Amino acid sequence: MKVSVLSDEISHDPETAFELGLEWGIRRFEVRSLWRRRVPDITAEEEQQLKGLAERYGADLVALSPGVFKVAANDKEGVRQHLEERLPRSIDLAKRLGIGVVIVFSLSCDPSERARLSPLAVEALGSAADLAEREGITLVLENEGGYFADTGENTAELVQELGGRSLGVNWDPCNAFYAGETPYPTGYNWVKRFVKHVHLKDARAEETGATKIVAIGSGDLNLQGQVEALKRDGYAGFLTIETHFTPRVRGTRESLQGLRGILSRIGEPLE
Repeated sequence: MKVSVLSDEISHDPETAFELGLEWGIRRFEVRSLWRRRVPDITAEEEQQLKGLAERYGADLVALSPGVFKVAANDKEGVRQHLEERLPRSIDLAKRLGIGVVIVFSLSCDPSERARLSPLAVEALGSAADLAEREGITLVLENEGGYFADTGENTAELVQELGGRSLGVNWDPCNAFYAGETPYPTGYNWVKRFVKHVHLKDARAEETGATKIVAIGSGDLNLQGQVEALKRDGYAGFLTIETHFTPRVRGTRESLQGLRGILSRIGEPLE
């Protein structure tokens, strides 16, 4: 299966991220933050530097995560700015970098306001999906706690409300776990027909009652079952490592080792 890593989970300096990732056998990278600024908020010079580094190291840039719609649903100006400015800039940057996948979110909301504000999320995501389709970009919705699309069930419901418009899902099992859902098989069964991109990280319940992000394969999530299901269902996208704990270099390396172990056990090569 095709494995990638969020470059800033290794380092905010893309050259360091590319060098280490390639040393570990990863040549595909998702772009989120560069030089400690989230894309697309980089300069033209930095964009050229990134392109030059990717060419020099032979790194493939496979997805862009610009934080579009990481705003409150009732923040009308924020939603407008993301839809009319941030999203178009992100799509333009993705196209210039040769990236075909752009990740968006679903507007944050208080659970008590979900039903009332849901039409705003549907409208914003529908307009975003229409723009991406016109521009030849695959738009994928990431599930995250505190947003309309938090669990697999709520993410599927939101995508279905768009009535067939071109919006896929960036499935994050760990985010669904934090939102109170059993990610696999429960959450995944809701979204599996919409999944076009995947983020992988793991989590473990501590004796204190807290939940801690840990290396892939060392937590409580059934990630082997999840990856097996993706294989069985013909998933052809990327498995992107999102380390999410420190120290990041060691954590990413350990997560890669854990994912290699999962792929080996199910008889699937790491591409």
